[in-house]
Amino acid sequence: MFKLNLAEVPLFVIIVQCLLIVHGQTHKPSSDAVLVTALYDIGRDRWQFFRRSFDEYLSYFSNVLGLNVNLIVYSDETVQNFVLDRRKGYQNKTQTYRIKFSDLEYSQYRQHINDVIKSPEFRESNDMLDHPEAFSVEYLILMNNKISFLADAVRRNPFNSTHFFWIDAGYGHGEDLTRWKNFRPRKLFDYHDTITYIELNDPRRYIDINDPHKVNMGPAFCGGFFGGDGGAILRYERLYKKTFRKLLTEYIVDDDQNVAFQCYMECPNWFRNVRGNWFDAFELFS
Repeated sequence: MFKLNLAEVPLFVIIVQCLLIVHGQTHKPSSDAVLVTALYDIGRDRWQFFRRSFDEYLSYFSNVLGLNVNLIVYSDETVQNFVLDRRKGYQNKTQTYRIKFSDLEYSQYRQHINDVIKSPEFRESNDMLDHPEAFSVEYLILMNNKISFLADAVRRNPFNSTHFFWIDAGYGHGEDLTRWKNFRPRKLFDYHDTITYIELNDPRRYIDINDPHKVNMGPAFCGGFFGGDGGAILRYERLYKKTFRKLLTEYIVDDDQNVAFQCYMECPNWFRNVRGNWFDAFELFS
């Protein structure tokens, strides 16, 4: 039986078009992007450090929901209702998927994550113990699930798109996004087989650091906005899962940004990094 391997096909557009023809649909995928996000209440208002109320997150999220873009949102029922209310007028550009937190892909690692963050191997000489990536299992599940949300969006592809980009629900942290209401990451449409991240710091500065997950320093990549074409997303999903599982066996857990860095170190040619700051996506890629 002939099997399609997305990792081996240079143009995801061709694959999608072929699949559409098989199902009797001959229209091409649009030269457009879909933004993918998720929001769950993980009890951050009860944290001792880095505390933030869920209402504050919903306030931030309202700005993202005001963008005139194709948008996919993963959430539970409460947030889903909030999304549908805020996206009035953009119903044809909105797709919500209701998934319980316990059913997220990385929830299957809950016990393993908990065992790691309580282990002597993880806690010894760790300067990050007061950071959520070192004490909150829920935070680690949600952050590492970003690539799974993206990959699921590629497989469902409700807007017949070619490119898929993750955007944090709180992107901008309350910044007025009116200027970017009609945002399109057009500068990224010509790139295929490539994942684009905003590079916050030169990756070379991390290469010789032992146990980087224990060092209190800014990440190389921003996890607030990243993505690429569908084929690149699915290939990256496989690498990310493999890397995450390998780190667990070494008593290491971390957020998506630092797992992404480990993926970059293994396959640097899969990535295209653009230097910028945390909330520069609209400025950099429009």
